Amino acid sequence: MTLPDGWLGAEQNFLGIEEPWCHPEHAGVYVLPAPYEHTSSYVQGSDRGPSAIIEASRQVELYDETLGSETYREWGGVATRAPLDLAGKIDREAVHAIEKMVQRHVDPARFLVTLTGEHTGALGAIRAHARRFRDLCVVQVDAHGDLRQAYQNNPYSHASVMARVVEDGLPLVQVGIRSVSPEEIDLIRRTKTIATFFASQILDPSGPYEGRAARWVPEVVKACRGPVYLTFDCDGLDASLVPALGTPEPGGLGWYDTLAMVTALAEGPGIIGMDVSEIAPIEGLVAPQFAIARLIYRILGRVRAGRRVH
Repeated sequence: MTLPDGWLGAEQNFLGIEEPWCHPEHAGVYVLPAPYEHTSSYVQGSDRGPSAIIEASRQVELYDETLGSETYREWGGVATRAPLDLAGKIDREAVHAIEKMVQRHVDPARFLVTLTGEHTGALGAIRAHARRFRDLCVVQVDAHGDLRQAYQNNPYSHASVMARVVEDGLPLVQVGIRSVSPEEIDLIRRTKTIATFFASQILDPSGPYEGRAARWVPEVVKACRGPVYLTFDCDGLDASLVPALGTPEPGGLGWYDTLAMVTALAEGPGIIGMDVSEIAPIEGLVAPQFAIARLIYRILGRVRAGRRVH
């Protein structure tokens, strides 16, 4: 069965999957690359992140020993679109283009993974899902609040993307935050629809949750007001695990704590879509993008298992 135009075969797609498992007609997962970068304020190169993740994913073992199955088969396949052409598009126009592309594929029976560059690109994917899932709750894994009304005079800065989400009226749960401005703290304190779990609270052994996922993960789940859309800025993870970042911060989430949270969200409110952003590849260092590719695959397995629970 020939792949339709605009879809990638085994030599180019996420996980390197052969037909028919990469055919969009059958696949339960679509991977949608949207390599956008315009406002990165420190390290450049996040627009190369989606292609680096896809390339690294072809080295990921397809059997998940923690679930005892091959996740891509459980979904009926994983299809990958060719990267969205965003040449000449910035800020609002780029966000709208990503929203339009993602919206075409949103379906309750399907799970979308949008791979973007800087975090601003996630706004288009979030809005596309919000049109279909009116009661969704955004869970943001991130080092930064991203709640400034504008940064460097740009309301579509990567540092302002979650402010736009809140303006859209969507409930927001932030996990792993460890870099915020006074403006953002003020917004968090006065906005009832924002729940923020600072890294110093949930990961520091001296914090209220004693650094144990079994204690803080249930609180994250409890804060979710509907099915979850997961927006995953890679700097939410500790920089020792993923150092190839546009704006690295020490002290982030670890591998197993992250998977514990994802599992609880998938089995609880459910996860209906996700995006991944802010990998800025370092030449000669493949471990960061490989870790993210493997993490995405592990998340897909837990989302699928969670749907069976529901």
